Amino acid sequence: MKPSMKMGVIVLIGVFVVFYQYHLSTGIRFDQIADLNAADAVDSADSPEENPVFSREDVESYVRTSKSKEEMIRNAVRSVQKTNGLSPDVAASLIQELIDRFNKNAFDDAGNNSSSRVSRISKISATSQARTSLDRHRQEPVDPLYIITPTYRRPEQIPELTRMSHTLMLVKNVHWLVIEDATVATKQVTELLERTGLKFDHLTAPMPEKYKQKKGAKPRGVSNRNRGLQWIRANATDGVFYFADDDNTYDVALFDEIRRTNRVSMFPVGLCTKFGLSSPVIKNGKFVGFYDGWIAGRKFPVDMAGFAVNVKFLLQRPNATMPFKAGYEEDGFLKSLAPFEPKDIEFLADNCTKILAWHTQTKKNEASAPLDMKLYSETNLVRLKEQIV
Repeated sequence: MKPSMKMGVIVLIGVFVVFYQYHLSTGIRFDQIADLNAADAVDSADSPEENPVFSREDVESYVRTSKSKEEMIRNAVRSVQKTNGLSPDVAASLIQELIDRFNKNAFDDAGNNSSSRVSRISKISATSQARTSLDRHRQEPVDPLYIITPTYRRPEQIPELTRMSHTLMLVKNVHWLVIEDATVATKQVTELLERTGLKFDHLTAPMPEKYKQKKGAKPRGVSNRNRGLQWIRANATDGVFYFADDDNTYDVALFDEIRRTNRVSMFPVGLCTKFGLSSPVIKNGKFVGFYDGWIAGRKFPVDMAGFAVNVKFLLQRPNATMPFKAGYEEDGFLKSLAPFEPKDIEFLADNCTKILAWHTQTKKNEASAPLDMKLYSETNLVRLKEQIV
């Protein structure tokens, strides 16, 4: 072959390589065509911009482009043939060789990309199956949780119930028993409960007068909680109940934990008493006692927010009740669940190593000053004041 002919062939191959590299960076790949009705359909559901589904027009365009590239190879070789005097056999052989190399490299690239695509589809399929399983798990029915919340009229009442309601909105199958220490339910509380969309009962249970007149510490919330127990006995058959005061803060994970209660479960409460903590003590995986700032000879020296009870377990103990004895409400109620001993406690919150309930104790506020109706009778302040208890 003449030197000029060799140079022409080299130039032709160089042009083809550049042309082919451009094809790889901008053209439609074989694997994209092969996966039109499967991979891309799945892929595009997760990332539509990254993996578009190609239409029939895209495929036809690709076929036309491929034929155009083969025609360009033929034209380039024929041009070299005319200029450098290649024989027809050599020209035909060169054309076929370049087209074969073009197709081989394209299919090799398609195979590599197809493997990558298959791997990606497998991941997508696994993710999809996991999502389906998670969705199915979320849709599975779960036993109800009954949250018994004593409350009383004060400036902090609505904001604290608001905070608590937004936590309970994240919990599945919860029934909120809000029980006021009053003879008449507070309208603002009822309106708040209706806005939450939660299942609820708004009840009242005033403290008996003889305890109101008593000097010193009073058994606050006892009548409310006993009213809640009365409601559960009349309306519930399964699930778990929990005494949740409205001035506490709760990690939403707590409610998944207490749903597993079979008898009586216990867990730590933070910011409680002078110790800053109330909790069962676990040593080497075994229960050894209680840690609380006020033991006072109690068999169960725990905080009201530190235990939950299974409904069926309660229903088997018709005499269980909370005593009107300040400081001994929890202990008295847990002892009324007999037969029940500390050895029977179920320890939650990762074997009592996590705090999921906190005594945050909102700062008390002074009662709201009355509105000067001469100045503000026709303003928005009238409606705003109605929301402040």
